[in-house]
Amino acid sequence: MGWFSLRPRVPAQAQTQAHVLPSKAEVVVNATSKIEAEHVEHVEIVLPTTTKPTEIPPRHVEDDILKHYPFQDPSIPDENLPFIKTEEVLSRKPSPLAKNQSSRCWIVVDDIVHDCTEFLSEHPGGETVIESFNGEDCSWQFWRFHSKAIMEQYGRELRVGGTAGVKNRFKEPPRYVGLSRLGNNDDW
Repeated sequence: MGWFSLRPRVPAQAQTQAHVLPSKAEVVVNATSKIEAEHVEHVEIVLPTTTKPTEIPPRHVEDDILKHYPFQDPSIPDENLPFIKTEEVLSRKPSPLAKNQSSRCWIVVDDIVHDCTEFLSEHPGGETVIESFNGEDCSWQFWRFHSKAIMEQYGRELRVGGTAGVKNRFKEPPRYVGLSRLGNNDDW
């Protein structure tokens, strides 16, 4: 059986302690020491508690957006959703030059605006897929990977309004369902 070598990554000035719990004994070592142990079951880094926790910035911008564009009841038909101007939807697009941008993530599917901010972490395809269409239309991309049942199950709760004029930046490629015979000749 080999040896497991554990070296702390924190600087010596941090006075952090590493607690290593091998199978039968507890070893507590300063951050500058080298630890060698066999069969390590648990490693815990304990930071000093004298530091002040960082404060979370105020979310007044997001609160205003949620007041103006709240989630709509799933029973409301799409035609009766409040209208959101095209410029308002397009303002969600991330811009490297813009300051104080809202962190709300809106996507458009078939002229319906969905606020996917809280859904990002739950999306099976990952957050990046949805974030890449923030403030844009992604209708054909959505329908390539999702069914109407998925939209009914998840999308209706995320609706904040309807819109018009938001275009998809990508041209939809043609769909090829299958190959058909090219004439009666089998020599192809």
